[in-house]
Amino acid sequence: MSRIKEAKITEDNCKQKLFDYTMQHYSHELTDASPECPYNTEELSHDFAAKEVLEWFMSEIVQPSTGKTIVKEFIEKCENDMEQGLKEKLLQLEEMFSGEFKVIATDNVHVRLVDTSSGERYKVKLFEENRAAYAPGRTVRGRIHPWGDVYRFAGISQIGLTDEEIAREMGLVTPGMVDMLMGQYKEDMIKKAESITINQKSTISSVLNKYPAQWVDGICIALGISVKSKKREKVKSIQELLLSDEIQGILERLPPRCVEALEFVVERGGWVKYSQLSSRFDDEMVYSWDEHPPTSAIGILRLHALLLVGKMGIGGRMYKIAVVPSVLRNEIKQFSS
Repeated sequence: MSRIKEAKITEDNCKQKLFDYTMQHYSHELTDASPECPYNTEELSHDFAAKEVLEWFMSEIVQPSTGKTIVKEFIEKCENDMEQGLKEKLLQLEEMFSGEFKVIATDNVHVRLVDTSSGERYKVKLFEENRAAYAPGRTVRGRIHPWGDVYRFAGISQIGLTDEEIAREMGLVTPGMVDMLMGQYKEDMIKKAESITINQKSTISSVLNKYPAQWVDGICIALGISVKSKKREKVKSIQELLLSDEIQGILERLPPRCVEALEFVVERGGWVKYSQLSSRFDDEMVYSWDEHPPTSAIGILRLHALLLVGKMGIGGRMYKIAVVPSVLRNEIKQFSS
C-alpha cells in the first residue's frame, strides 16, 4: 500500500484521515465484516450505524492480511506526517471499551462519568456541538477510550433521560425537583456573596465583614475559633490569628495542592482572575461552610481566609478575582522557599 502524501495529520483531522484510509484500502473487508459487529445498531439511522461499525472495524479487528488493526497500520504508514504526540493518542484507540455510565458533572470542555457496574470514574473530552446532551444524572451507553490524559467517546453514544426529566415530561413534582430548586437558590447566594467589590490590597477584615455569616462561622471552625460572638468580633479574631505565629502551623497543615495554588497566586503579584486559578485547581464548594466545609483546593484556602474572592474592575469590566491578603504574602513566600 502506498504511503499517504496528504497534509499534516493533526488531532482535529486524524479521525477523518483514518476513516478515509480505511475506506480506500478495506472497503470490501468492511462490508463482509459488518454483520459480525457486536454492537446494537438496529435502532440507529443508516449513517449512525455505519459510523458505529466503522469505529469497531478500524480499532478492534485484526486484519488477517497484516496481523494488525487498521489503526496500528495507519500509524506505522503515516507516523512521519503526524503532529507530535498524536501517534501515542491514536494507539489508545485499541484500548476502547463499552459500558453504561452515569453523568456526574460537566463543564465547557469535559464530562465526568462513573461506570454503573465498576464504579470507576472517567473524565471525557467533549465536542462543542454535543455538550448540552451530557446533563448530570443522565445515563450514557457507549464506548470510550483513553486520549492522552483524558478519555474520548467513540462510535455512537446513546443518552437516556434522568428520572427528573422523565417526571417533568409526565407533569410530576418530585423531591429531586425541590432539591434542584434549592441547589439553584444556594448557587445564586454564592454568586451574590462573591459579587462584593475587592482589590489586590483588600484586607482580611474588610472582605470577611462582607461575607455571609455561614462563611465566617465556617472559617472560625476551621481555625479553632469560637463562633459564640458577634460577626465583627469573629472577623477580628480570624485576622489576629492569621497575623500571629499560628500562620506557620496553618500553612504546614495545608494539602500540597493548596500550597501549590497559593504559590500560583503569590507568584503573580498576589492576585489573579479567578478563571485562571479555577482552570488549574478544583474549586467545588457549597454555601453552608459551617455545616459543609469545602474540600476542594481553592475551597480549603478560602475556608482558612488565605484566599479572598470578589469582583474587581479591569479595563472597564468587572472580573471575579482571587486575592491572597497582602499581609500574608511574604510569609507564604518564605514558607514556599
